[in-house]
Amino acid sequence: MRLKAILVIFVSLFVFSFVFWYFNQENKNVNMINKNSGNGITYVAIGDSYTIGYGVNEDERWPNVLTENLKKEGIEISLVSNPSVSGYTVRDVIYFELPEVERIKPDFVTVLIGANDSFGQKEIGLYQKDLVELLDKLEDMLPNPKNIVLITIPDYSVSIQAAGFPKNELVRLISQYNNVIKKEANKRGLMVADIFPVSKNMTKASDYTSDGLHPSAIGYLKWERVIFPVVFDLLKDK
Repeated sequence: MRLKAILVIFVSLFVFSFVFWYFNQENKNVNMINKNSGNGITYVAIGDSYTIGYGVNEDERWPNVLTENLKKEGIEISLVSNPSVSGYTVRDVIYFELPEVERIKPDFVTVLIGANDSFGQKEIGLYQKDLVELLDKLEDMLPNPKNIVLITIPDYSVSIQAAGFPKNELVRLISQYNNVIKKEANKRGLMVADIFPVSKNMTKASDYTSDGLHPSAIGYLKWERVIFPVVFDLLKDK
């Protein structure tokens, strides 16, 4: 019962995040298209509040930082769209974000999704079924179906907001979801950026925004340092 109460709190926080985001019209930046992307690699980042960077400036979101760092290493890449929305589950991504991917047909996509599914205690088998559907559809949309990097769910049990709650139960749930992500990536020959280990050390207030749940610019930099080498290795010879 206590775990259910915790998850209700987290779900409420994410719903509040979405409402706040919507009424502040942050979605103005969500479907932006870079008309000057030229012949470089086009990149779409799909996910939830962790990818849209709830609570930080646009240039502090990890996909934006990632893009700039790749450019510094000589990779011609443009983040052409970030349709991620706070509170989204895998099914939401299928319904509302994949049409954007299909419209753009980007060269490269990152996928960080599942935190809200785990908050809602979705049965592992159902989560896997949804993730399989998402990846099947996504692979069909891309010119190169191997140009997908999956990102594990961070350990939100160490966040300021989760202090005092049964950490072991939360970690167990997150780990089960991450095992599904890794299993599906391995089956498809896709690369995984595992941010779970580094997220376990994000225990300082400076790692989070004022809500104590979403990473701050400092927190996102820690994630990006893990994601960057995986993406660079995939795209360096493209």
